[in-house]
Amino acid sequence: MKGYKSSETRLVYLFKDGREKWKERALSKQKKLRTMEIKVRDLSLSRDKWKEKALELEASLKEKEEELEEVKKK
Repeated sequence: MKGYKSSETRLVYLFKDGREKWKERALSKQKKLRTMEIKVRDLSLSRDKWKEKALELEASLKEKEEELEEVKKK
């Protein structure tokens, strides 16, 4: 291993340790990313559900207001 001043056994240990730390960080990031993707999916579904419910209630309110106006006219 030309270009390095440390012994080969020391270099092997350092390279192996660096690789293990890199793998651990990469797995941690993948896990966090997956968790965030699931959270975004769940929040999107929830938002869509509440939006649909709000639109239904808005339509129902408009319908009731129209009925009230008809009753007032009579």
